Amino acid sequence: MKPMICGKRLAWLFAYVYFASYVTRINFSAVIQEVVTSTGFEKSALSIILVCMSVSYGLGQIINGWIGDRIKPQNLIFTGLITATAINIIFPFFSSSIPMMCVLWTINGFAQAMMWPPIVKIMVSTMDEATYGSASVIVSLGSSMGTIAVYLLAPAIISVLSWEFVLYASAAIALFSVILWGFLKDRTYNENAIKRSETEAVAAEKPKLSFPREAVFPIVFIALAIIFQGMLRDGVTNWMPSLLSETFHMGNSASILCTVSLAVFSMVSFILAGAFYKKLFKNEVACAMAIFAIAMISAFCLAVLFNTGAAVAIIFMTLITGSTHGVNLMLIGHVPKRFRKYGNISTISGAINSCTYVGSAIATYGIAKLSELYGWQITVLIWGIIALLGTACCLVAMPKWKNFINK
Repeated sequence: MKPMICGKRLAWLFAYVYFASYVTRINFSAVIQEVVTSTGFEKSALSIILVCMSVSYGLGQIINGWIGDRIKPQNLIFTGLITATAINIIFPFFSSSIPMMCVLWTINGFAQAMMWPPIVKIMVSTMDEATYGSASVIVSLGSSMGTIAVYLLAPAIISVLSWEFVLYASAAIALFSVILWGFLKDRTYNENAIKRSETEAVAAEKPKLSFPREAVFPIVFIALAIIFQGMLRDGVTNWMPSLLSETFHMGNSASILCTVSLAVFSMVSFILAGAFYKKLFKNEVACAMAIFAIAMISAFCLAVLFNTGAAVAIIFMTLITGSTHGVNLMLIGHVPKRFRKYGNISTISGAINSCTYVGSAIATYGIAKLSELYGWQITVLIWGIIALLGTACCLVAMPKWKNFINK
């Protein structure tokens, strides 16, 4: 058998897989304002397609998380990549029908959910804690790089061709990941070695092989915090182009391009959040609470200074989404590793990550509707309240979570 890929090399491979996953997942939301213009469909009607994606992705996280603890995780990733590639090729041919677009994007959402839980399982199972901390930051950077690629490519492609070719370009990027993963997947996970490692961990730590009761209370509030994080992250990212276009009269391509700032700062946020966690907190919930507070302050500042111009709006929306990416790294990247000895890493990872997309589904439609009914300034004020609630959930969970991880 070929030697396994280890450490940072494995992390960068996963970063590219996650990059391809993100490119084929967020591309439609990046061009949605252009779709509104070209098809005549209302913004809130098209948002249903994104809601379908969020719901299927969230449910898929739970289902595929459970599956990922029972089959070879690298095969699950391969299936997700090839399905997402195919859907991105097919989707533009059905752009005249919202029901068909909903069906296809629902399938895409479920395929995308085959990526994260098995990635976390492989990393936790093959890396020590220090390596895992660095690797989780690297893999998370893949999502930011995917966002940057989409929001840079989309305006350029739209200016020359049309929004449909954004999806074709995304499929081409994903196809390369299918080929790369097909060649390398068997070197990422030695099932017999992992089983021996888990058996040794069980013997050494004498765990209860069930969900620990002392983790139930904090996990409930962590899940709620993740829902609020999903509402804020995807709500701001998906509708930033629309806010800039409708409030400051930017062109569709220019408003999409400005969204690159969100992704660039999210990369900085991942690195800073990882450093804060390592140097200051050592407790992912406490770190998430502090980062959530930054998002809350930024949102309330934006609500107050809303009419001062596009530059101010972009700065504060960048701070909001950057903060939510930091929260995501803490609660979705680090919480699952605490359950290694219970043998359900993939299940826990999928279950809590699904909460992000409960929030995303609520916000994707809700923010579109709020902005139509009450305008963007009131909508931004709601963002601040959402961040406040997320901060409060982390505060409630923190003491019990500290007891659990110390135990």
